[in-house]
Amino acid sequence: MFKFLGRFTVGHPWLICAAWLLLAAGVGVVAPSWGSQAHDDDVRFLPERCASVRGYQLLEQAFPQDVFASRVIFALERDRKLGDDDLALVEDVVADLSALRDAEPDLQIKKIYSQRDAFVGKRLLSADGQCTLIQVSLGTPYLALQTRTTVDRAESVVRHRLERVQDAPTLHTTGQAGVGRDLTACGGDSLERTTLATFVLVVVILLAVYRSPLLALVPLATIALAVFVALKVLALCTLIPGFYLVNISQVFAVVMLYGAGTDYCLFLISRYREGLAAGQSAKDALAGSVSGVGWALAASAGTVICGLGMMALAEFTKVRCGGPAIAVSLAVALLASLTLTPALLRLLGKAAFWPLGPPKPAPGATPSEGVWGWISKRVVARPLAVGALAVLLLAPLALIGLRVTTTYRATDELSPACGSVRGLAAIQRHFTAGEVGPVTVLLDSSTNWDSPRGRQLIEHLSKGFAHLDNVAEVRSLTRPLGEPLARPAPPKQAAKKPRSLFRAVFANVVESVEGKMHKATRGLYVVKLPGGEEGPRYVTRLDVVMRSNPMGPESVPTLRLIQTWLREELPISGEAVGGARSEVYGVTVSAADLAEVTESDRSRINLLVLAGIFLILMVLVRRPGLAAYLLATVLLSYFATLGATALVAHYWGGRPFGEIDWRVPFFLFTILVAVGEDYNILLISRALEERKKHGGVEGTRRALAHTGGTITSCGLIMAGTFATLMLAGLNTLVQIGFALAFGVLLDTFVVRPFLVPAFTAWAWRDEPAPAEEDRPRHLRFPVARARRAG
Repeated sequence: MFKFLGRFTVGHPWLICAAWLLLAAGVGVVAPSWGSQAHDDDVRFLPERCASVRGYQLLEQAFPQDVFASRVIFALERDRKLGDDDLALVEDVVADLSALRDAEPDLQIKKIYSQRDAFVGKRLLSADGQCTLIQVSLGTPYLALQTRTTVDRAESVVRHRLERVQDAPTLHTTGQAGVGRDLTACGGDSLERTTLATFVLVVVILLAVYRSPLLALVPLATIALAVFVALKVLALCTLIPGFYLVNISQVFAVVMLYGAGTDYCLFLISRYREGLAAGQSAKDALAGSVSGVGWALAASAGTVICGLGMMALAEFTKVRCGGPAIAVSLAVALLASLTLTPALLRLLGKAAFWPLGPPKPAPGATPSEGVWGWISKRVVARPLAVGALAVLLLAPLALIGLRVTTTYRATDELSPACGSVRGLAAIQRHFTAGEVGPVTVLLDSSTNWDSPRGRQLIEHLSKGFAHLDNVAEVRSLTRPLGEPLARPAPPKQAAKKPRSLFRAVFANVVESVEGKMHKATRGLYVVKLPGGEEGPRYVTRLDVVMRSNPMGPESVPTLRLIQTWLREELPISGEAVGGARSEVYGVTVSAADLAEVTESDRSRINLLVLAGIFLILMVLVRRPGLAAYLLATVLLSYFATLGATALVAHYWGGRPFGEIDWRVPFFLFTILVAVGEDYNILLISRALEERKKHGGVEGTRRALAHTGGTITSCGLIMAGTFATLMLAGLNTLVQIGFALAFGVLLDTFVVRPFLVPAFTAWAWRDEPAPAEEDRPRHLRFPVARARRAG
């Protein structure tokens, strides 16, 4: 197949170039924009079985007016008590935001709460009087691009109002949407910086390798066009039901395409130069390069594509779509490298090698093995010592990596100096930390909750939740302000002795106020839903405010206690209201579900990736022991990389020791194991070939000497492109960039040149070179020539 592809590409270079240009133009016209199709933070990304999804669905049915995808909080703070002028300023700000909501409905601004609102207002003014909050509910998820636009627009309106006031209080923009805005902004900046840094790095490397501007331009043009086509193809894939794009996938796709695409082009051009040096014509050398490296490149890309494709089996939609999206991008890069690159080289001809000129044939010359020849001799001379030294070098890092824990805090991705993070700190100085994201408990029953039995059960649960150590307050039908609310007394019979006019009027006023309060409470906490044959359903809510940060892992144990209470207590107590079911919803619930789902996905996908790569190795080497060893080497490299990343995150990023973001091990395992095994495959394939000619030890030595330079160059390029992620503004991308770059360097300079050949040299130590008559016919050559080559 690749022989035909090589002849066709070299024979019709103009047709190939035109086809790629037409493809780029076509997908550029019909594909929707990435920004309009990207989705983030959607509850649909979690499977239906998750508590947060079920809770969201019930909340949407019962309290649609309170359903919001995210919320931005504007905190006005002083170092002294806020005055009446400050509170009046808050009302002006609310009026401006309301006017913005009416004038620009596309911003999807929903409810706006301030300290003047009934029930809610009490908790929006701090007890010390130094800070007040304005809560603005939005209809877009907190990581959506539209949310960034809305928050920026709303913040500009608030700041414009404050600028008109002398000595205005300090403004903080935070909350879930504020954090999301900062994450999205940093992500966009990260993409620009990463793309520019990757581009510059590839240009410098190509110029250093080839020292010919046009020759360096060929892979650069190939990769740039492949990146454009791949991103547009991914945007087209969003038209497929169930396929979603996430913004972070764009960063990964660009980095992977530049790194892997450059490697593919290097292999192809290296073989092309070898053909020219051997005296072949440019046409034959190009066709032979495609034919010669086609299967190797396909296997190389196939290993990574297979690993990323395994992510399609994940439950979490971001992972299920993100992995295959990057795999599709790599397939585009592979196709471009095998078609567009040789077509451009064919069109440029000898001009591609200006100013040095094309390689010239050197008959009879023996290629020098260089530094890798020297290394290979030392490795095969003492394989056990070399292998043991490499293991001892990686073991301490691997032990740390085995004990690494993951975190799911969104705020950990941002710098402490970021506006939304400072805003959260301001809220925690004056309010209970859980105010930014209470846990909402929803109770569904066939009995009206605004009945003696219903109120009794609600108060029982409210009191029980309030006694949990980490719970600051519970708001419900019986305690809308956090404290028990007296039940309106039943109407009394007329007294025999007439009351005074003053006492009668006062009693009527009190009863009227209490009646209005209870009516408002019922409207806020109890909803009647139409039912089927069984009659209507009644839903009530309890808002549980924790003392800890609801976005942090310290809130999850309290959530588990609440869920345990509902699971064990409600079936018993709920009999009084004819049975009741419960659901929970909130930031803490979503974070707990995310942790559970992604950990399950990671275990399953890692196992499948290992099984898939082991099968590939078995097909290649046909020796279970060798295949298992090759797999073990990349696993050792993976855990050592995790340990190194945890150390860097602790000493450089200020993270708790042994704690890293959950995305790091998820993507690191799939990509690093696939790329590392890819380099092992290239080495072992050559070792098996040389072994048939020269025996086990000498075959291993020659394989390491001949592949060392090429694989090292590819490893440096791949590590360099991954390292550009460290220029991103998001801590997660910094961790992932370091981990991938460090892991690739370990595979390039420790695993592949020392651990792997040391084992094969020791395992094959008793296998001599086969006699001339015992070799396969296509490997036979005169003994004298073999001795000269050796």
